[in-house]
Amino acid sequence: MESVLKATVRKETGKGAVHRLRQAGQIPAVIYGEGQANVCLDAREAQKFFNTNGYSQLITLQLDNEGKVEKRPVLVKEVQFDPVKGNPLHLDFLQVSMQQKVVMKVPVVLVGEEKRVNDGSVIDTALYEVEVSCLPADIPAKIEVDISGLTMGNSITVADLQAPEGIEFVTPATEAVVVAYAPRVEEEKPAEEEEEKATEPQQQPEE
Repeated sequence: MESVLKATVRKETGKGAVHRLRQAGQIPAVIYGEGQANVCLDAREAQKFFNTNGYSQLITLQLDNEGKVEKRPVLVKEVQFDPVKGNPLHLDFLQVSMQQKVVMKVPVVLVGEEKRVNDGSVIDTALYEVEVSCLPADIPAKIEVDISGLTMGNSITVADLQAPEGIEFVTPATEAVVVAYAPRVEEEKPAEEEEEKATEPQQQPEE
C-alpha cells in the first residue's frame, strides 16, 4: 500500500522563515538527492502519518509546487525532534530510485513471549534496529524476532533471523539481538556477621 504524505515547496529559507513556519503549524523539511528542494509539511498531518507508518518506510511525497503537483519516492534521512514534546521539528528526506537498493534501519519487534517456558530468565533486547539492504519498495515495516524458544544463557543473533524475500541484513551476523540472562541475585551477608553487628556495644556519647 502506498504511503502518501503531502508537502509544499517553500521559497523562504533561514532561521526567521523556519520560525514563522513552525508558528503557523508547519514543519520545515529538505529533499536531498535528485531534484533537491526546500519544502514544508502540515505538522498535524505529518505527526499522524509518522505515528501510523514510522520513519523507516518508503514515502510517496505528494509535492505541491505553486499548483503543480508531482509525486516523489523518498526516505527519511534524518529527523530533528523537540527535546520536550518529542514531535518532529525538521526532516531531511532522500529522493531515491526505485531500481537501486538502499540501506535502512528497521525496527526489531519481539514475538512469542507468551509461548516461552518460564525459566526465570530476564529477556534483554540488545538491538532495537537492524540495518537491511533492499529495493525501496521492499523495505519491511519491522523485523519480527521469535523468542518463544529462547532459554536462559542463550541469545538470538542476526544470523538466526529470517530475512524476508528480497532483504539482506547489513548488520553483522554475529551481533546479538536478544539475550536471556540469569537474574542477578544479591549476595546475602553471613548470619554470623549480622549477629555480631547486632550484639556490638554502642558507644556512649562523650559529655
